[in-house]
Amino acid sequence: MLTEGVTTNRMLLSGWLVAEDRDTPYDGSNETDNPLQERTQIRVWLVTADVRLTARSGVQATLTVPDVTRSAVVAQPSGEAVRFSETFAGLGDISVIAWHRLPVRRGWNITLNGGVSLPTGKTVMPRFRDELNEGSLVPISRLQRGTGTFDPLVGISVNRVFMNILPPGVRLFASAASRLPIAENAHGLRTGASWEVATGGSGELRQDGLGHNVLGIVRLGWLHREQDVFAGTPVLVGGGDWITIAPALAAAFGSVTVQAEMRMPLWRS
Repeated sequence: MLTEGVTTNRMLLSGWLVAEDRDTPYDGSNETDNPLQERTQIRVWLVTADVRLTARSGVQATLTVPDVTRSAVVAQPSGEAVRFSETFAGLGDISVIAWHRLPVRRGWNITLNGGVSLPTGKTVMPRFRDELNEGSLVPISRLQRGTGTFDPLVGISVNRVFMNILPPGVRLFASAASRLPIAENAHGLRTGASWEVATGGSGELRQDGLGHNVLGIVRLGWLHREQDVFAGTPVLVGGGDWITIAPALAAAFGSVTVQAEMRMPLWRS
């Protein structure tokens, strides 16, 4: 999980719940049919500890606890419709990254990230149909808690406050992060590499009743993910591109900050 580091306190603890329900296939920005009634329900808890070791450097560790269910209705040759469902839940992979904040230059804050994802999540042997689809394996069961490999993580974040935009100012930001699996796991599955770039802005909301400790945030993101590969053959499901917009609100209550974000798809392939 990308971090901008800790600026004041020695340690920052964070907890997130990522909730997503996928039941509508897209081709670009257009909805397509869903004849198999495929649906994926995702709930992932994230717990993050960010520790500042020096004035400009530190370490962040993130623990994930996923709970994912995928279901579909599969038509048998006899014409009978069979409901298929698979679920996995439990400890996922843990990531550990080091961060370093460069000296401020012309008002720009730049933080570099680098680390590794540890294979603490359980993996199982994936199952596929006997026939290929356009040269790719068609998965029957593919859900995994983790990748099963040590995966390098790299990232960068940049931000600057522009005081002349909607006083008392707007913070504009941009970031890029990548996960780069380089090996197969014990079952022969190599998770596809992924990268995400994002840009956006945040500013104080001064509406009556909200106070000055409430921030409005808007983020535009582009996620790219390569196909998984099993024993040298690409896996049909999993790769693609997603462009999303995510408005959010963050409210500070002393040393505790609460944030809620809604991520909405603009385009996917």
